[in-house]
Amino acid sequence: MDEFEAIRFRDYQKIKQQKAAEIMDISQPTFHRTLNSARVKIAKALVKGKIIKIKGGDYVTDKKRYRCKKCGFEWHSPEKEYEKCPDCGSEEIYTITAKEEIQRSLGQPGLGRRGYGGGGIGAGPPRVCKCPQCGYETQKIPGVPCKNTECPKCSIPLCGSD
Repeated sequence: MDEFEAIRFRDYQKIKQQKAAEIMDISQPTFHRTLNSARVKIAKALVKGKIIKIKGGDYVTDKKRYRCKKCGFEWHSPEKEYEKCPDCGSEEIYTITAKEEIQRSLGQPGLGRRGYGGGGIGAGPPRVCKCPQCGYETQKIPGVPCKNTECPKCSIPLCGSD
């Protein structure tokens, strides 16, 4: 599970190693070793055509899960309490309840990305990432801040937009 989380944070969500290690509550060197181990296993599976099984030893499934209303980033922590989003620094975070997580996974109405924060214009994370220089737009990926995506035309970080 640690290797899965390391890959998710660093390679999928493009979070820097130090910040990802902080979120996982491990040292940066341990995070680096975990990430490298996961990458080797993924490479072997791809080259040899093997199945990737995700399993783990002792882990807690009812970890406290958080979501940032500003950037949409999600993370979990079994022990540490958070007051700010570890990705964008916003204080507009909340814990995700088990009921909400189940409803969201089932695609029930009212729990889309924009359903949080009371609804209305400007509530929840942005729907679109936009280049502040040339106006290029792309759909926002849930959990990935717009600033982690570069404009293909200008090569500058995108910003959230509606």
